Amino acid sequence: MRFNSSIFQIDPTPRRADGEYMAHAKISCSRDGGGSQDIHVSGDLVGFDMREDAVRFATQWAMEWLERRYG
Repeated sequence: MRFNSSIFQIDPTPRRADGEYMAHAKISCSRDGGGSQDIHVSGDLVGFDMREDAVRFATQWAMEWLERRYG
């Protein structure tokens, strides 16, 4: 990836719904004052049986999203 990952943070925490883990990602960026600002929230992407699979999918999705916009 060519975007600056020290500026962007990815929160790939899935939510539990109907017995599965729904992958989604929240992408934030660092602000000059030390806080963060949300720049994109994916919404539900896809459901998985395993939490780790949902996290991996959401992380990859977010990295590709950042690459398309800031790469």
